[in-house]
Amino acid sequence: MSEVNDFIWNIFRKNKKDIIWIIAIATFGSLLASAVPFVYGKLFDISTSSGSPLNIIFSLIALWFLLSLTSNFITNKTSEMGEKLGVELTMGTENESYSHFIKLPIPYHKKERRGEVLQKISRSAWNLQRLVELFSQTLPFFMMLVFSVTAMFILKWHLAMIIIFSFLIYTIITIKKTKRLMKIREKEDKIYHFQYGKIYDKLYNVFLVKNFAMEKYEEDNISKRTRKLAAISGYAIKKDAQLSTIQDIIYTVSFVSILSLAILFLRAGQISSGEFIMFFGYTNMAFAPFRHIAAIYRNFKRVTISIKRLVKLRRLVPEEMKHGDKTIPDFKGEIEFENISFKYPKGKQVLKNIKLKIYPGETIALVGKSGVGKTTLSELTMGYYKPEQGKIKFDGTELQKLKLNWIRNQIAIVPQDLNLFNDTLINNLKYALPNATKEQIVMATKAANAHEFIENFSKKYNSVVGEEGIKLSAGQRQRIAIAMAFLKNPRILILDEPTSALDAESEKRVQDGINKLISGRTTIIIAHRFSTVRRANRIVVLDKGKIAEIGNHEELMRKRGIYYNLYSLQRGIK
Repeated sequence: MSEVNDFIWNIFRKNKKDIIWIIAIATFGSLLASAVPFVYGKLFDISTSSGSPLNIIFSLIALWFLLSLTSNFITNKTSEMGEKLGVELTMGTENESYSHFIKLPIPYHKKERRGEVLQKISRSAWNLQRLVELFSQTLPFFMMLVFSVTAMFILKWHLAMIIIFSFLIYTIITIKKTKRLMKIREKEDKIYHFQYGKIYDKLYNVFLVKNFAMEKYEEDNISKRTRKLAAISGYAIKKDAQLSTIQDIIYTVSFVSILSLAILFLRAGQISSGEFIMFFGYTNMAFAPFRHIAAIYRNFKRVTISIKRLVKLRRLVPEEMKHGDKTIPDFKGEIEFENISFKYPKGKQVLKNIKLKIYPGETIALVGKSGVGKTTLSELTMGYYKPEQGKIKFDGTELQKLKLNWIRNQIAIVPQDLNLFNDTLINNLKYALPNATKEQIVMATKAANAHEFIENFSKKYNSVVGEEGIKLSAGQRQRIAIAMAFLKNPRILILDEPTSALDAESEKRVQDGINKLISGRTTIIIAHRFSTVRRANRIVVLDKGKIAEIGNHEELMRKRGIYYNLYSLQRGIK
């Protein structure tokens, strides 16, 4: 919990000028409001005394009006400033958290539900805003409590002691009951995030749901989880209401006790009628903050539940923090794997003692059965994972010593299926080169055999591709991926099953684009289709996480080993 408190404190510390200003204004407004009961108490005594000058009476009425108007204006201004600060803090926290989330390593993104994480960020930021707004709204009331109790001490300390005693009991019970309530809220929060993550996952994969006609099944699942959430929320509301009832009893008993004692003092002649009215006003002023202060405490505890999950997320170390800051002038594109071994967390060994040197401009094809580590080797090249043992070097410099953004800018990936943003084609293409001109983009799409189909769209390059590029065919998405690689103009190219899901015509168009793209670049091709690997300078055959064979197509066919068997099976020779 100390980490959560530190997180909240750091946020407030960064905005201490605004907070100090809010406190100062709230204090001044509360001081003015605290003078109001004194003024109308005196006004009552003077008004009921015979021979009181009218000018004094009207002056006190004017002062009462002015104090009330000014204090109300300042209270509203304090709330306004608090709401504005709350929005700024929310936006700042969300921006920092989303930026941190994007910078986290690939293993984290593969493991966690994106919807659940996004909801953690959004809910925590929103709760933080609520806390700031409550603070700004409650602060004037709290200051009024302090000033009103001080005034009552000066007038009659017996009455002030009842308020202090009541406030202590009220606070102790609130803290004790809130601890139990927060355990329920924590469970509610956990279910809420899980529920949101599940719904996001189903919406994200809505075509899978429809393909299997599972709408009713998912509707029932959502309904079941919603009922579970409603049950725990209802129980929390019930406990919250019970606490409010206890607080109301304390408030009522204390209020009646003070007024009863004040009546006794009035009857005994120890206070005047005006002072009795003052006490009535100060009693109202003292007790008004009770529920507000209890509310801010409960909300603070509730906010800590959401923020605890956010702090856990932000504690994770971003990728770039694990890398050096070197770059390589005149980078050639040589890659060397020195005795690389790797296994996924809680998984089996994927790669074992991989030793391979890829020369600048050379094309290497990685082949083998599914699960032998072909894609894993490319992910290690990108720095998505760190090898269990061994080193990866670029032009003789270890990957871990290089600046991560720099090395990734030297590599372009053409994946098996490119996911695009739900944006225009030109904005998606510019993601590879943000400052690209229209001429550069057209040159890249022509080289990738994509310009022709783009021009056939009604809005051409301004056509929106839909979520994940759903409005484009698989072949069209592949050609966009190749165009983006042309725009990036990397020294190293990774082609991960680029034509595996395409028909013959689309494959030919994509292959033509790939042949242009490969020229002069260090290239790693991962493929099951041997039509894409035959032109490679060397073919590396992986089996059980090791390099089993290496050579060009003709050499490996003459060996009649694993490659020969895989090739023969695909060509229907066996």
